[in-house]
Amino acid sequence: MYQSDFVSLNHILAEVTVTVNDEKFRNGLTKGWYVSRIQDALQELAFDTFFQKVTLDLDLPTDTLQLDFPENIFNIRELYVYNGDNCCAPTSSQVVHWKREFNNKNGKGNAYTARIKDRGFSNGNDPFLPNNGFESSSYWFGFKYYANVAEGKIMFSSDCRGFTKVRIVANGAGCPIGDLPVIPKFFERAVNDYVEERFFNTMKTRDRAMAPRWSEAYQKLNDPRVGSWKKATMRISSLQTWEKQSLEEYLSSMWHK
Repeated sequence: MYQSDFVSLNHILAEVTVTVNDEKFRNGLTKGWYVSRIQDALQELAFDTFFQKVTLDLDLPTDTLQLDFPENIFNIRELYVYNGDNCCAPTSSQVVHWKREFNNKNGKGNAYTARIKDRGFSNGNDPFLPNNGFESSSYWFGFKYYANVAEGKIMFSSDCRGFTKVRIVANGAGCPIGDLPVIPKFFERAVNDYVEERFFNTMKTRDRAMAPRWSEAYQKLNDPRVGSWKKATMRISSLQTWEKQSLEEYLSSMWHK
């Protein structure tokens, strides 16, 4: 992406503080409050539009086979286990499938609960195909790589212990905690209006005379036909595939500093 495709944090701050008449931060709200609301806006846009896709490469805890769910991502799209530094070599990685209700909280992968067990001792044969393609009436032969999210952790099957690394491809929720927001230009108006609405919502709790200003800001943001939020979601959906992939790659770089 080009530098011109984004607007700076200071640009957003300058515009919104002038709009709400708080350039000197004298209304009891700090600069940090405004930055946090900008981050909130981007997070909400991420949830509404899935505009951000990120790739994370992490160490697999082979002792517990339980990985803390990474912060600031949601909606896992792809999951792999691999060895070494190269996830993309043909022989180095395995796809990890989702397994319904799998939970290895106490068994570290070898003992677990699941709706369907590996070897047919529960409700039926495991639905994941083995690597060697052989099948018997009682169980599937071959390694099985699967996982599930439970209790805030990604829990992996025992066969994943043969690998040391995990690659997660997921949707990102704005920007990593503690980082300054990166604001795509086509979200500028929605982010501005979101912060303005949050400002007047806070002010009206102190002074009811601010209620009309809040109502005006709310409509400007949320009108179902011409609101800036609606326009932002429409803009991201209308991006060409090449443009959208470029945006995803640019924003994904924030996770690989």
